[in-house]
Amino acid sequence: MKSVLELNEKKVPVVRIDKALNKYDDVVLFPEKVKKARESFKKFGIPDLKKRSQTTTK
Repeated sequence: MKSVLELNEKKVPVVRIDKALNKYDDVVLFPEKVKKARESFKKFGIPDLKKRSQTTTK
């Protein structure tokens, strides 16, 4: 694993994830938004990200 100094030389942000956030793994924080997103996926389907990335790189 690279040291913090090596990462800073490459201008990559150093991020440390707090383990205390793991208590939110199975908790739905925004049930209304999840419901709306699921309805949209049922209606329109899941977008094809491979197609989208090909069109934006041209």
